[in-house]
Amino acid sequence: MYNLLWGNKLLKRLVGQIRRLDECGSNWGINLLPPVLRIRQALLGLLALTLAAGCAAPIDRTRQLLELDLAHRQGTIESLQEQLQNQPEPWLAYSLGVLYGADGQYENMNKWFQQCHKMSTELDQDIEYNRLGHWRDESEKADSAAAQGDWALAAAHLEKALAAVPEKQETRLRWLEARLMAFGPGLEEIRTLVTADRPEAVYRWLEMAAATDEDDVRLEVRVRLGSQLSGTNRENGDELAAYVVGELCRLDGDWTGMDKYYRQAGVSWRKETTTARSQVATGLLQQSLARWSKNQVPAALAKLDTANMVDPDRADVFQARRNMIALNRAQTGSQVAQILSTGDLDQRWLTFWMSRLYARGRMRDAGMVANELLRRPESLSSYEKSQALRVRLAFSRSIGNLDQTRDDLRALLASGDQLPAEAIILGDVLLAQSHYEEARHWFNKAQFWGDNSVSLILKKARIAFSQDQFQEMELLATLATEREPANADAQRMLAQARDLIFEAAGGAHP
Repeated sequence: MYNLLWGNKLLKRLVGQIRRLDECGSNWGINLLPPVLRIRQALLGLLALTLAAGCAAPIDRTRQLLELDLAHRQGTIESLQEQLQNQPEPWLAYSLGVLYGADGQYENMNKWFQQCHKMSTELDQDIEYNRLGHWRDESEKADSAAAQGDWALAAAHLEKALAAVPEKQETRLRWLEARLMAFGPGLEEIRTLVTADRPEAVYRWLEMAAATDEDDVRLEVRVRLGSQLSGTNRENGDELAAYVVGELCRLDGDWTGMDKYYRQAGVSWRKETTTARSQVATGLLQQSLARWSKNQVPAALAKLDTANMVDPDRADVFQARRNMIALNRAQTGSQVAQILSTGDLDQRWLTFWMSRLYARGRMRDAGMVANELLRRPESLSSYEKSQALRVRLAFSRSIGNLDQTRDDLRALLASGDQLPAEAIILGDVLLAQSHYEEARHWFNKAQFWGDNSVSLILKKARIAFSQDQFQEMELLATLATEREPANADAQRMLAQARDLIFEAAGGAHP
């Protein structure tokens, strides 16, 4: 740059202009100069000093140039453009590029830098230094925004970084990735990223879409990608795009759309789509069974139809349809017994059938199914066993079968769970069967598990009465009346206990 200045007459012309402006300043005062002259004086003075110091680093020269009054930057730009028309010097085009770059107008910056390069290659190093500096600043801002999850801001900064240095292919890919994370993928973005072996951004966006409740965003992307895929010639990346749309359909429960786009995804995604189809069909089968257990037969069969569409030719879906139709026809106890005798139903179906019968009030039939389930208790989960015991227990109590009720309650409480209500029921059954000590044991368990009701205290008082323990009966009845003075049963039992104590003492008051 030093040789460029002294090898022509630029510096002499520059110094001459400055001297003339100085003379004007001495005659009128620099503050009385017109604004354009003041800008030119400042600009030319800075440029003369900057460019004459040819040994200075590019960053120093650029900083000195940018020490212009920012409020007058536009005026400075206009002045430089006017001078450039009169004297096409490379340093003028370079200065315009620097000023436009400082304002973030990187397209204009590159336009003037290119014009400078056409005039002379002496400033190419400084030009590259400026462009890379802006690219680096915008890229760092993008990194910071991405780290905070603000992908839209990251994309905006990367777009500006690209405007500063358009030839940066890596920056273009990062910009596409940021746009994808911010606004969802488009077909061209997916094609570009796949061609560049960078599909990870698409997978990351899918994970984010699945983890967040953004129905509107998923729908927007699904419609956009679906419309872009229709009627296009297949290109690299289109199978991934179809898979993305299929996954969005799956997330939103659009099984017809999922099936359509999974087919378009082709063999490249067969493993993933096969797994997804199986999971969806299994979920639909479970939903079908739940509806059927609540006697929603048409809705249950519709779910099975959808499951068959999603994952065709599944044996369990076919079997479910057959079972539903057969079990729905079993309206009498003999028909229920006939189906049970064939042994065709696994425990899952028996469990659902039992729940359905119980919900419909068919207690005897539900008890028959529960009894079938409890023939193989080791194959049942703790929850399934508990449900079967409760159903059979309800049936046994409804027909007065105390022995079966007692045995089922013992089995239910053997799980170790704290079940105060069941312990009290077992205590009542044992009390009715004159098993007083075991009844007292379960009443005490229920009290230990948190049941401190007056009714439980009175049950223990009845055991004391049955065992002629009248003093204990009186103590318990007294405790019950203190808890609930208006309780008629407690008052009557207290009076009875005192009378019995009186009689036991030979008719004399203690």
